[in-house]
Amino acid sequence: MRTVIYWSAMASLVGLAGCATMSADQRKLDVELRHKQAPDFELTALDGPKVKLSDFRGKPVVLAFWGFG
Repeated sequence: MRTVIYWSAMASLVGLAGCATMSADQRKLDVELRHKQAPDFELTALDGPKVKLSDFRGKPVVLAFWGFG
């Protein structure tokens, strides 16, 4: 039982370490974009009215992009 727990923990740590690594290009892009303001855009909401990103200034916004092809 201890062996299973040990190897499960090791696999989790290795997986987390792999997710945390970024290439030099990714780090550079991250630094460049971190404090830039997102461009303003306008969309039609599902219930009809048009909304702009700037309408939500100072509030958290989550964008979900769906593609059907």
